[in-house]
Formats: sequence, C-alpha cells, structure tokens
Amino acid sequence: MTEQNSVILLAELSFAAPVGEAVRTALDAVAAATRQESGCLEYAAHVHAEDPCRVFFYERWQDQAALDGHNGSAHLAAFRAVVGPLLARAPGLSFWRRLE
Repeated sequence: MTEQNSVILLAELSFAAPVGEAVRTALDAVAAATRQESGCLEYAAHVHAEDPCRVFFYERWQDQAALDGHNGSAHLAAFRAVVGPLLARAPGLSFWRRLE
C-alpha cells in the first residue's frame, strides 16, 4: 500500500449547542472503536478552539474499501443515532488523496 492509495476524509459537524457530555462520550466511543478497525490509519476528532459547537474529524484510511467498511459499522451507526438529532445542519464531508 502506498500513501497515494490512502483516502483522507475531512468531516465537520456543526451542533446546535456547544458539545456536551453526551456528544463527548459518543465521540470517545466511536473514536476508540474506529481506531481498531482494519484499514484505519488515523482517526481524530477536534473541537474548534473558538466555537464549541463545531467538531472536525481527520480520518485516514488504507483505501476506499476500508472507509466503506467503517461507514457500515455498528459503532458509527450508534454515533450517528446520538449526534444526528443534535446537529445544526448536515455534516460537511470532503475527500482527499495524498500527492507525494
């Protein structure tokens, strides 16, 4: 596998209210489970430094098949069930590939 084959996903979630305990617990759970998935190279969530309603994910996957597997995982479905109703708008997703 080369770095050029890996898939980078940048995802931004905007919540209607500042991230609270329920969201933090859901973030911790999905991150811990996701990092154990085959093909997950990096997975990190960040809360915006100035806007506590925004969460940014940096995800790096071995390939598209690994990301597809993640998208069908039970822990991601559980995360979506918790945070979905709390979102101010649909998540912003962008996909990237490494150049070098």
